[in-house]
Amino acid sequence: MEYQKNKTRPKFKKTERPLGFQGYYVEVREGEDAVRAYRKIKRWIKEDKFIDQIRANNTYRKPSEIKVEKNKERRKVLRKLRRERDSFLSIRPQRGR
Repeated sequence: MEYQKNKTRPKFKKTERPLGFQGYYVEVREGEDAVRAYRKIKRWIKEDKFIDQIRANNTYRKPSEIKVEKNKERRKVLRKLRRERDSFLSIRPQRGR
């Protein structure tokens, strides 16, 4: 298939999909594997963090808890960026020495 070569999502043509349908939808054509389509939908749901959003909306969280969690995520990202920067600096050859 053409879209597998460059690893992009396929551009679907018009389908018989109901108007106003707002869900995850994969059309399984003749000769295609239904299990593969199921895995694709599962991956899209996981990437969108759809289930996590539903779980988060079911319970009340204090604003301070949300703030702490956001700060934790920021620190995690910064740590990763620093680690990448430091590894890049150690690999780069030193000039003038």
